[in-house]
Amino acid sequence: MADTHFDLIVIGGGPAGYVGAIRAAQMGMKVACVERAKLGGVCLNWGCIPSKSLLANAELVEKMKKQDDQKFWGLKISGEIGLDWDRIIGRSRDVAGKLNKGIEFLFRKNKITHIVGNAKILSGAVGGRPCRVEVQECAVQEELTSAPATPGKATQTLTADNVLIATGSVARDLPFARFDGDKIWGAREAMYNKQQPKKLIVIGAGAIGMEFAYFYHSMGTQVTVVEMMDRVLPVEDHEVSAAIGKLYAKHGMTLKTSTTTTAVEKTKDGVKVTVAPFVNGKADESKKEVLEADRVLLAIGVKGRTDGLCDASLGLKIERDHIVTDYVPGKTTNQPIDYKTNIPGLYAVGDVIGPPWLAHVASEEAIIAVERIAWRRNPKAHHEPIPIDYTVIPGCTYCIPQVASVGSTEQALIAAGKVKGKDYEVGKYAFQAHGKAIAAAHTDGFVKIIRGLPRGEILGAHIFGDQATELIAEMTLARRLEATTEELIVTMHAHPTMHEAIHEAALASEGKLIHG
Repeated sequence: MADTHFDLIVIGGGPAGYVGAIRAAQMGMKVACVERAKLGGVCLNWGCIPSKSLLANAELVEKMKKQDDQKFWGLKISGEIGLDWDRIIGRSRDVAGKLNKGIEFLFRKNKITHIVGNAKILSGAVGGRPCRVEVQECAVQEELTSAPATPGKATQTLTADNVLIATGSVARDLPFARFDGDKIWGAREAMYNKQQPKKLIVIGAGAIGMEFAYFYHSMGTQVTVVEMMDRVLPVEDHEVSAAIGKLYAKHGMTLKTSTTTTAVEKTKDGVKVTVAPFVNGKADESKKEVLEADRVLLAIGVKGRTDGLCDASLGLKIERDHIVTDYVPGKTTNQPIDYKTNIPGLYAVGDVIGPPWLAHVASEEAIIAVERIAWRRNPKAHHEPIPIDYTVIPGCTYCIPQVASVGSTEQALIAAGKVKGKDYEVGKYAFQAHGKAIAAAHTDGFVKIIRGLPRGEILGAHIFGDQATELIAEMTLARRLEATTEELIVTMHAHPTMHEAIHEAALASEGKLIHG
């Protein structure tokens, strides 16, 4: 095929890539998107979406599998409720497939050129010349692709005024425990396997680890979670972490916090995982123990996916496995961010540039990046986009009960020298007393709002319970608009809804709690 020039080439078709490509096309750019696997990326095909299908199955099983629960709901079901494992996994794949086809439709609708292959950047926009991208053969991966892809021969060379890198991330493994697609799993293998393990060890108690721990535990697998920090979901507010840890332990899940993994050995029938207490920043080998299971799931984090991305001579700056841009994760700035790399014409967004490694953040970064490109090209035709406020990003964990949060945790405020009663106040409302929660039999959990003093601004909001990942939207908007708890209180909430819990927590933060 002859060389083809575009206004923008997007590398990667995940939540950052396909969204950025569509937005660029809407603004009149000629766009190509190069993706070596299925459109939708890890999120749609192997992460966010299909995992929620599995979690919906788990919640249903929890409600139905116990005779006591059936009596509670007034149901009469004869015989034992069994599991069709192939169908449970198959339904999650069907969900991903349907949405994948939806993105293909959106590309056609927006006249985006979709190219299947591995994109290798040969050069940036230097000396008045456009960026050059080589497309290499790379089979669409249907199965487990945690390992780096192996590109084949070059099929064509594309040029563009700008290139947006949106290649996402890949799960991290351990030096002594590499993903093997069999006994040592990443999230992808945990989502697509032929046989349910009887025993599973999950290393890492972040969002991914706890979601899979919940799913397999609900399906009847004996689950042990190993976490180096002193609590599960360690990035969440300490009260949320304590509550979910207590609840899961009560239901029979084994949680080993303040514990590190020192060795993983594959055996004929499964794995042996050596763990030890994590004390003063190191393993206490004198108290190590060996855990045995059918499989081990590594959920210890992710790293930017840059394998096969660049020619060695390009000089793209990468630090700690992530591409460096003018956005510095964790640093607040009022200056506009372009998401530009150190190479002219090359931009990068999403997981590949670092935390918080969230799909909704990746999508918004892509939109801002391409809108700024369009604005610089023609300021009269496009407005200058509003930058992302990285202090107002909702975080969600979809185990049951769900966890969601926005803003500061109480322990972060304390670490910053803030004093309760002087600098902030806390309002907390438990679902135990909540009418809608009682009616739906979802009384575990609470809403916690941290209110700044003396003005009443919302410093943080933390929800543990049913529909938490939906309820957090109100608090995210409130924080984005700099609303106060007084404004939440005078906003009427429909009855009976779970959203009334937000109202009650706001009341509690001002000492006016009605239903608690």
